[in-house]
Amino acid sequence: MSFQPTKPLPIQPFQSPDENHATPLRVATVEVVTVDVCQLSEMQFQCRLQLRQTSDVLIGEGDTMLSAITAAVSLICRKPLQIISQRIRKFDSTYQCVVVVSEQTPVAKSSAIGASGATQGAGRALADREEFAWTQAIILAANHAGLLSRDYRANHQKELRNWASELANEISLLASDKVTPESSTIEAEGLILDYLNRAASAAVITAVNHPKPETILSLFDTSAWLYDRHGRHRDSYTDTDLWLAWYPGIDNDELTVDDVIRSMPAAPATAIPWIVKLFENPNSRLRFRGAIDLEDHDVMHVLLGRGLQDQDEAFVLGFAMGTAKKISRLEYHVFKFLMARVYPEPYRIPSFLQPAFDIGVRCGQQTGVKDLYKHGLKDWRGLKLGEARRRAGIDMTVLREHFQIEQQEIPFTIASLRLP
Repeated sequence: MSFQPTKPLPIQPFQSPDENHATPLRVATVEVVTVDVCQLSEMQFQCRLQLRQTSDVLIGEGDTMLSAITAAVSLICRKPLQIISQRIRKFDSTYQCVVVVSEQTPVAKSSAIGASGATQGAGRALADREEFAWTQAIILAANHAGLLSRDYRANHQKELRNWASELANEISLLASDKVTPESSTIEAEGLILDYLNRAASAAVITAVNHPKPETILSLFDTSAWLYDRHGRHRDSYTDTDLWLAWYPGIDNDELTVDDVIRSMPAAPATAIPWIVKLFENPNSRLRFRGAIDLEDHDVMHVLLGRGLQDQDEAFVLGFAMGTAKKISRLEYHVFKFLMARVYPEPYRIPSFLQPAFDIGVRCGQQTGVKDLYKHGLKDWRGLKLGEARRRAGIDMTVLREHFQIEQQEIPFTIASLRLP
């Protein structure tokens, strides 16, 4: 008997938040879909801004392109914004924009820079189009200033901003002291580590005590994970030893499988529990469909462009099982129960992330060669990824479609936000 987990959902655009929406749209990383700026007259520009989080088009007008964009972004802010300072640099075909914004207040309007009493924030972004770079930079600056409206900002931004201000002041005082450069660098490193540990401890305490763990990531600004130091959105992140951040992406057909596997951070030094081996070791008599050895499992992560977080793991496990094409209802539900209730940490997949497993199963049923997990994927390490995906029968259009569904069913997690 074959079993279809659930009927695939149609891909729908994100809707505006309303009283019937189950999860408030509180995300600091606002994703820009389109930015259209047109000149209406000699001194009037109009910006039409479309965000992924809303079906509404945000329209702003001003006497320059930048002021029109600022007016459009102001529509998702608690107060209208004004630009305090700005700069732009051109790198070949890309633009890097940096802005400092504040809310418009009577004091701010009468002062050019550093308006007294006005909350300020800075943002930086890089994009192929100037208007995209300005828009992203202004949104990030508004978030850092805590000026985004409730539906978009991170709730803990105020505390983090205060700590950042304290750290900046301490580093400035340190820089003014007459100490050797080497000593100054070491002291600055100590200060930064103190504040990083303070923020990390606060995040852990929040996570442990939060009544809805699935919403934890909406409390913080995730843009630091999603953008590089120039403000460009990452399509992959393999130059890191942090396994939570590692992410190969799928826009890498010209790399070899081995290139990407070698960049994968080492797994934590813990033995795989016997219960996991019992059901996922391909040599076990009680293995489930999709059971695959560790080397082949790593290759499957790379072929599917998935990172190493729980949600990524759930999708890869589901995809492997889905390529069996025929799955019994009992086997499917028992495996989900084991992952959520029996497996120990860090192998447990919590229930709110299990839609990724369901979507992975459906994706594996629709693409990939039959029983892909039985193929010697480790033997493909010398191949270019494009060729390896072709041999695996992975239809990238189908894969992208299921990624979009996953972004809707599990919104605002790091694993979802970095999907293409």
